Amino acid sequence: MNLRVSIVGMGSTGTRAARRLLEAEPDIALTLYDIEPDRCEDFRGSATLATSAREALAESDTIVLALPREREIDRTLERFSDGNVTAPVAGKLIVDLEPPSAERARRLGQAIVAAGGRYACAPLQAASAAGAGEARRLKALALVA
Repeated sequence: MNLRVSIVGMGSTGTRAARRLLEAEPDIALTLYDIEPDRCEDFRGSATLATSAREALAESDTIVLALPREREIDRTLERFSDGNVTAPVAGKLIVDLEPPSAERARRLGQAIVAAGGRYACAPLQAASAAGAGEARRLKALALVA
């Protein structure tokens, strides 16, 4: 089964990540989402363009966050004032290309693990714990960070 990857946030970092993944694995099942849908248009035909962050999360096993601020990360992962992640992340790897400060990243990682997911602040960190196919894709992402 092909690994399915979603990228949430299609600014410059997310766009570079999408291009790297498509170069590394042309047949990848890639899903993209941005709050500004026009940012995803260049990838129409090579990726699925999601209509919401929740849809992007549902579509993939690996979720790449290319979001500039913790507020956007919290919104995407449905993490509210209690700090719990309520988005469906069980069994998924969440890779943060633009992570918050170390302490906030630690708390976010704990919340993702409590929700049944895995969290990595850096693609190379995630690649070291991944299977061969997943590791290749994550190493392609490391070129972006």
